[in-house]
Amino acid sequence: MTTTENKYGLEDLVVSAIEQKPTDFEAAFDDLITDRIRSAVEAKKVEVAQKMYNYEPPETIDNENEDEFGASDSELEDSGEDDGEVA
Repeated sequence: MTTTENKYGLEDLVVSAIEQKPTDFEAAFDDLITDRIRSAVEAKKVEVAQKMYNYEPPETIDNENEDEFGASDSELEDSGEDDGEVA
C-alpha cells in the first residue's frame, strides 16, 4: 500500500472557506476526501480478505421445536410448570 502525504490539511480547508478562495477550497477538499475514501476502501479490503480466508460456516441449529426463548416442547412439558390454566 502506498501512503501519500496530504498536500492540504483541514486547516487549509477552513482558511480557504473563510478567505473565499474557491479554487484553494476545492483542492483542499479533494485532497482530504480522496485520502479518507482511500483509507475506507483499504479497510474494507482488509475486512473482506479476513472474512474470505478465515471463513467458518455457521452452525446449523434445528429450531423447529423450540420457542422464542430456546426451550423445546419436551423441556416445557417436563418442567412441571403451571401453564396458567385455572382448575
